[in-house]
Amino acid sequence: MKWNNLISSLKVQARGGKADPIIADIVYDSRKVTPGCVYVSIPGMVVHGDQFIAQAMEQGAVAVISQNPQLACTVPWIQVENSRIVLGELARKLWNMKLYNTMLVGVTGTNGKTTVAYLYRKLLEELNRNKDVWMFSTVGYSMGKAGQDAHRTTPESSDIFRLIGKADEKPAALVMEVSSHALHLNRVAGFSYDIGVWTNLTQDHLDFHHNMTEYYEAKKKLFTTYLKSKGKAIINIDDEYGRMLSRELEGVKQITFGTSHDATVRIVNWKCDWSGSEIDIITKGEIIHFRSCLVGFFNVYNMAALAAGAIAMSVSPRRVQKALDKLTPVPGRMQQVPVDADFQVVVDYAHTPDALENVLSTTRELTKGRVICVFGCGGDRDKTKRPLMAEAVVAGADEAVITSDNPRIENPMDIIDDILDGVPLDFPHWVIPDRKEGIACAIELARPGDCIVVAGKGHENYQEIYGVRHPFDDKVVIGEIFEGRQETRAHA
Repeated sequence: MKWNNLISSLKVQARGGKADPIIADIVYDSRKVTPGCVYVSIPGMVVHGDQFIAQAMEQGAVAVISQNPQLACTVPWIQVENSRIVLGELARKLWNMKLYNTMLVGVTGTNGKTTVAYLYRKLLEELNRNKDVWMFSTVGYSMGKAGQDAHRTTPESSDIFRLIGKADEKPAALVMEVSSHALHLNRVAGFSYDIGVWTNLTQDHLDFHHNMTEYYEAKKKLFTTYLKSKGKAIINIDDEYGRMLSRELEGVKQITFGTSHDATVRIVNWKCDWSGSEIDIITKGEIIHFRSCLVGFFNVYNMAALAAGAIAMSVSPRRVQKALDKLTPVPGRMQQVPVDADFQVVVDYAHTPDALENVLSTTRELTKGRVICVFGCGGDRDKTKRPLMAEAVVAGADEAVITSDNPRIENPMDIIDDILDGVPLDFPHWVIPDRKEGIACAIELARPGDCIVVAGKGHENYQEIYGVRHPFDDKVVIGEIFEGRQETRAHA
């Protein structure tokens, strides 16, 4: 596509250069510029993309887009109001992403996004047999038979459009976790979702959003800015912010879920054990029963979110159950680690106060003995939630091992000191900064009938310490500790 054609629909504040080059790609990272690219300068948190315009031109950029005039550019340039929105819109146009036949599902909320995304993916695979269903989530990006690790929960829309544009077969459906950061920064510009799902909203990311109102307004954009005009909102109205959202979405088709009598899909009964969950819902006067391998009451809500979406898509309960039958446990979400012991070990991604409360309350209900929680908090993130996470552990567990999560560039002991502000002196707890040693301590503490919850990292296979990522997978480490115990016993 030629440059002038590509930018023909934009509101341009200023421009320069008379050439009309053919555009091969559109990128925002100067390191990825190749000959024929448009370089889009994004104002970053630390550095501004304008600093790399000269480098981009040296590497072959044939046009530049910025939020500032670029009079020194030797290639055509335009100035726009918001370069990130333009990035998504132009990438969609360049890669001819009409997406008329692709079902787009966006899932947002503090907790439950990953599991709900997995549920929708399974349902859409059931509905679109022999066709690809793509998913972009915290635990990884799946593009048909191809996959890659997730660098962030929600990738830039331009990167997704490029992947679809180059794919031999376009996806029949696309499911995405849509983070508050992505919505606030317009990383999903160019997308219009058929279905938007609201799971819940509890404290997290206040280092970025400053307060809960800003956090809520960012999440709300999925429904006010990025939902199709005939799109449908699936909302948990047991959640305080979900009820607010439902009231504020005028003219949007809504299907609500929860235990409330006002819910379109009302949860009326449930049963949970270590083998999975069962749920009865009422919708349109009909009671429907579902079962899955997912463990915990919070997964009852996730299953209800799927049932509500199925109603939005006019899918029969039988097809929903077939999808649930094919579901496997979501990586790092209430994932039981097989160990040679008379106690349970569970790994979960819970890294917010509400998530920890949910995981520990579920574990408490399923455990005959004590609940021992191993947890820490991430560095360079919302510090105000650290003592709140400790309070959740004190309320839900019998004992705790406080350790490191991903300290990033913070001193691990500074993080632990913040956590300890929420721990009473008489609560049984151990402070062990080394995460492997902390997990080993919990295993030594465990007695028959107990359950150890290793929280915070879930599916992650690294630990970031002073800016360096080291290989670290909680599940692998647990296995190594048990192997070491068996070797010690064998030589005793």
